[in-house]
Amino acid sequence: MVSRRTVTLGGAAVLAAGLAGGLAGALIVGHGGTPSSTAPVGASHVAPQWSSLERGLTAPRIASEADTLAMELRARFVRLGKPLLPAGSRLRINPATFHSLSPRLGTVDAVVTGAEPGRWQLTLIRESGHWLVLGTKKLP
Repeated sequence: MVSRRTVTLGGAAVLAAGLAGGLAGALIVGHGGTPSSTAPVGASHVAPQWSSLERGLTAPRIASEADTLAMELRARFVRLGKPLLPAGSRLRINPATFHSLSPRLGTVDAVVTGAEPGRWQLTLIRESGHWLVLGTKKLP
């Protein structure tokens, strides 16, 4: 069962726990914020973006990876200059695991293969009509 915790957004975004360890730790966000989109959530709204999220999260350039992250996280991520995954990693999202938490939030599971394999849950946020990664959690 997925917890229905409230996720708050804000400008005080930080990336936690050294991203070198796979999608290590979680992408954490601060306080406040207003919705940028209120489009309804559903697998049909997310499905066309699975492959672009997979490609973006494994892109060889930091700026390309940043494009897949929530806007609140991008500048800090680019300043840190560390990729989310080790070079050569592959990420496969399992669309069947998508779960809507609210009109703007959802979760989906992904499998990482390569140097640091593992299972992850991605927290997604819908911003400006696109689903972006807001956070990650390592799965058992």
